[in-house]
Amino acid sequence: MAARNVSKNNKSKIFKQAQQLMRMQGYYNTSIADIAEPCGLSKASIYHHISEKKDLVGIAIKDVQQFFKENCFDLIYDDRLSSDKKIDLLFITLRRYLAEYQGGCLVHNLVHELVDSEPEFLGLFQDYFTLWLDAVTHIFKQSYSSEKARNLAENIVAQLGGAIMMDRLYRTTQYVQQVEALMNSYVAEKEVATEPL
Repeated sequence: MAARNVSKNNKSKIFKQAQQLMRMQGYYNTSIADIAEPCGLSKASIYHHISEKKDLVGIAIKDVQQFFKENCFDLIYDDRLSSDKKIDLLFITLRRYLAEYQGGCLVHNLVHELVDSEPEFLGLFQDYFTLWLDAVTHIFKQSYSSEKARNLAENIVAQLGGAIMMDRLYRTTQYVQQVEALMNSYVAEKEVATEPL
């Protein structure tokens, strides 16, 4: 039993270390030795948990997906919550994620680095952003038609990617805040437009 716990702890350490290194220095600049050394493990022991370095990308994306799923996406589909509460939840979770990990958003960083050079990751990246698109679309569906909600969601998710990059570049939070304000304005505009005279 103790050996199983050690293995589980090692696995967790490996994946956390790999994700932080890939977030800070990129996939190509992160070696298995870079991951093993701070974990107090040999390179060979890393391969007890993965078959190749590329496995770490899939694991990393799934970990980020799970973070957002557990902390906000599942709740966004609870229609007892108002649109503005869902928007608050989305951005509180995003800020928490960005504050928790130095180096910005791991998925955004990996997309920029790997989308053209490693096409086998394209589906993983698309699946991640589809979760975002679906969640934001669901928020807007409380105020707009399905088609309009999807169009607004695509606009918001695209702007959010740029805002995350700009905030990181200029060491600010104003760009993500502007996207949040834009989402709130879309919902408020519709609510004002549908109020009886």
